[in-house]
Amino acid sequence: MRFDDAETPAPPETPTLQEVEVIDQEDAPITFPARNRRQGRAWALQMIVQADLNPFVDVGMILSHFWEQQWSYAQEKAHRDDAEPGKPRKVEPYPEERLATHQLKQFTEDLVRGTLARREAIDAAIVRLCDNWSLDRLGVIERSLLRLAFYEMDWFGTPAPIVINEAVDLAKFFANEESGAFVNGVLDRHAHEKRA
Repeated sequence: MRFDDAETPAPPETPTLQEVEVIDQEDAPITFPARNRRQGRAWALQMIVQADLNPFVDVGMILSHFWEQQWSYAQEKAHRDDAEPGKPRKVEPYPEERLATHQLKQFTEDLVRGTLARREAIDAAIVRLCDNWSLDRLGVIERSLLRLAFYEMDWFGTPAPIVINEAVDLAKFFANEESGAFVNGVLDRHAHEKRA
């Protein structure tokens, strides 16, 4: 079961844990403040990956660090073309409302906090649906994306077709086509079980 509503962008370079950047595409420039939920889900995925790779770091610290990194990246992007050679770049303090709308930031943080708070129950459901695959065998992107999608589908109340479509697109963007197919299969099975 696959739902397409937008063209999938080309995958970016693999982001490092400490410097996860805003999804940047030449044909779809980012505007600030960000207003769409797709960007919020991409940000939430990046934060959940950070939490997965740094299990002993407090979620509040991950959120804070992530938003600061996003603002720094936005500043660099804004000044990249306007910079005069030899002139130092002025970095503005982080104003939350200029990076994302309050509603989008709240949506993103709710997804992250909710996913991490229910990780044990979500992981049990994922393992049950992934025949012969332990969580450790899954890539960090696929594992984190499935956690996010299960949370959004089961506890957040987003309709399954929307969750599946968004998750598949994010898997293709941050991983590859095969990851998109894998995520689609697991989420489709989960959605069918929920309907039954």
